[in-house]
Amino acid sequence: MDDHTLRVLEFEKVLALVADGAAFSVGREQVMALRPEVTFEGTLARQRETAEMRLLDQMGIDVPFAGARDVRAAIHAAAIGQVLDPPDLVDASQTLKTAFRARQVVDKLRDRVPNLSTIAETIADFRRLSDEVERAITPRGEVADNASEQLATTRRELRIAQDRYDQRVQAALADAIRRGIAQEGLLTERNGRKVIPIKSDYKGSVQGIVHDVSSSGATVFVEPIGVVEAGNQVRELQLAEVREVRRVLQKLTTLLGDREDEAMTSVLTLGRLDSLHAKIAFGRRVKAELPQPGDGESWLRREGATIVERGRHPLLRGTVVPTDIAVGGEYAAVLITGPNTGGKTVALKTLGLLTLMVQAGIPVPCADSSRFVVYPRLYADIGDEQSIEQSLSTFSSHMRNVKAILEKAAPGTMVLLDELGAGTDPAEGSALARAVLETLLERGCTIVATTHHGELKAFAHNDPRLRNASVEFNLETLSPTYHLTVGLPGQSNAIAIARRLGIDEEVLNRANAQLTPEHFELETLLAEIRAERSAAAEARRREELAREESEEMRRQLAIRRDRVEQERMEILSGAHREAEDALVQMRRELDAERRKMATRDFDTRAADATMKRMDSDLAKLGQRARPVRPEPAAARAAVVRDLAPGDRVHVRDIPQVGEALSAIGEDGRVEVQFGSIRMKVSVDRIDRVETALPQESVALPQRARPNVSMELDLRGQRAEEALSRFELYIDDAFQAGMPFVRIIHGKGTGALRAAIREALRGHPLVRKFESAPANEGGEGVTVAILAG
Repeated sequence: MDDHTLRVLEFEKVLALVADGAAFSVGREQVMALRPEVTFEGTLARQRETAEMRLLDQMGIDVPFAGARDVRAAIHAAAIGQVLDPPDLVDASQTLKTAFRARQVVDKLRDRVPNLSTIAETIADFRRLSDEVERAITPRGEVADNASEQLATTRRELRIAQDRYDQRVQAALADAIRRGIAQEGLLTERNGRKVIPIKSDYKGSVQGIVHDVSSSGATVFVEPIGVVEAGNQVRELQLAEVREVRRVLQKLTTLLGDREDEAMTSVLTLGRLDSLHAKIAFGRRVKAELPQPGDGESWLRREGATIVERGRHPLLRGTVVPTDIAVGGEYAAVLITGPNTGGKTVALKTLGLLTLMVQAGIPVPCADSSRFVVYPRLYADIGDEQSIEQSLSTFSSHMRNVKAILEKAAPGTMVLLDELGAGTDPAEGSALARAVLETLLERGCTIVATTHHGELKAFAHNDPRLRNASVEFNLETLSPTYHLTVGLPGQSNAIAIARRLGIDEEVLNRANAQLTPEHFELETLLAEIRAERSAAAEARRREELAREESEEMRRQLAIRRDRVEQERMEILSGAHREAEDALVQMRRELDAERRKMATRDFDTRAADATMKRMDSDLAKLGQRARPVRPEPAAARAAVVRDLAPGDRVHVRDIPQVGEALSAIGEDGRVEVQFGSIRMKVSVDRIDRVETALPQESVALPQRARPNVSMELDLRGQRAEEALSRFELYIDDAFQAGMPFVRIIHGKGTGALRAAIREALRGHPLVRKFESAPANEGGEGVTVAILAG
């Protein structure tokens, strides 16, 4: 991309803002080295990476960068054989460990962020180095005793030798003090050896090595002969310690230096992830809406129109008026006119800078409905670059830039021209500006230009490839609104501004006299069109507000309706559960009454009355226990109306298709044949009815309902024999219309109970089952509630 364009559009300043969010210097360095891509594929790759990093940010997943440092110099030093100091090893180890943790975080979401995962794959595993450094170097940056066995032994021996040496020197000092030959009662060191300060008059009284003499000559510093050997031993151990420490550091350095390329790549990749993270932080600060999390491509185009909606220049501070502009596609060029300081150049720079940011993979502050075309070339001539030293006037500097643009312009080029044709005779400047525009259009360029020349407004109006645009100006406040209006040329407002500033009316009248009637007609027409557009925009705004309020009201009503329906269903479901429980309990009581009837001393009249009462209650509870299903009334009515004998019936909870044997009875039930089993089924349990095909009628054999006991006793039987009896018993009980049965299997080891309950669990004729009450057998008896 052209360096002059990057400079005039202030791309470097944007990079500096992005770099402020980097965690360490390598990331900042990579941000500052960013340049816009010149291909669609390159831009797409950049934006996909940014979109995926934004997705991680939206999910609240932090890629770790804590503790990262630029350790490339240390890595290179290790590779060429230098021994690294503990702090350098710690920094390198921590940075490489952080890089691998970043890779692990990204790898966990490989399916969601495939491009970031591909980047992170280049980070190598240096956990062995990290473990060794953490074991060998303390948090204070010192080599630990346990860095090696030899170092631990040497330091232990050194401490013992040092204690012994200190004791002997202290004893020699005490003797010198007692004899009155010590200058003072303190030990000191000279040349790394501990010495006693002896008065010079008594230096012959102490045998030893003189290491130093005071400046006055009154004191000599003597190492007593009796401690020399102990001092020598300490010194030897100190040197041994230094050698072993260096050997440990050399070993750790080799672990790093032998993998220089992998380490360098890992640091650079961590910097790349950091630069992407810095882009996202910048996007949050400028409230960028593109790219959307995980979407780095739907808003990019190879060709067509660039559409910027609510675009904001990222370098502006305070309240920024957003810019809406579209160029390319149907209109290859946009010509912006209007008064000075009205915002023409800002609109021009905003479009150009946002385009560069898109192609560099940087989030852009605009609405997510914006669309951007990728341009392989973008040239801009913005600002006044006049130079006295180079004898360049304003016009000359513009022409020099235009010349360079014309030499490079080709299809797929975006050209931004500020104050085209300014700085010279208006007639010639206008003609030259028109010629430049026509030439660039013929070469297939996309152009946005600003100008004050009225002739160019007419040119843009008459040429179908161009479109007029203007910046608005508030005549009441004499200030620009910075709002860009596409489709209308700008008004100069020069005389109106002069009047507001107090210029003599006679001067203004003379100025008006110089203008043609057509000028006044055009200005009046433009003012009327602007007023109509403003009114239409206000009407659209109110309509949109009303629509949003209507949608919100509709949404709230829907939420309220769903909440009411949910509460209603919960209430009904609770009532149905209670009714079903009561129904089961009443059936048990009814069964108990029937068993009592078999005894001799049983009051048959009382039992008969009880049976009638319970039958009545049973019918009422059965009605209450029927579940209310959200089935359309029309569909249910159709089933009831169309059901006829011979139809194929699909009943809920019964996997087999049945055949209707009768029409619907007064009790709302229909008799259905399932193979050899006949039963009555409630209509609301029928899911679907298939009309029977015409065929010759065949009389089905009528099987009398068997007389079945309410209990089946399987105690003492093997599981295979018990299951065979169980299957026959359930069929007979179902045909007899029994509501529930009791299976007595005993407690024992529990094997028979488990087999029976496993068979009940998937049985089509059983709705549910449970253990009998404790006073009726408990876990030794299973009560099965039959379907029907």
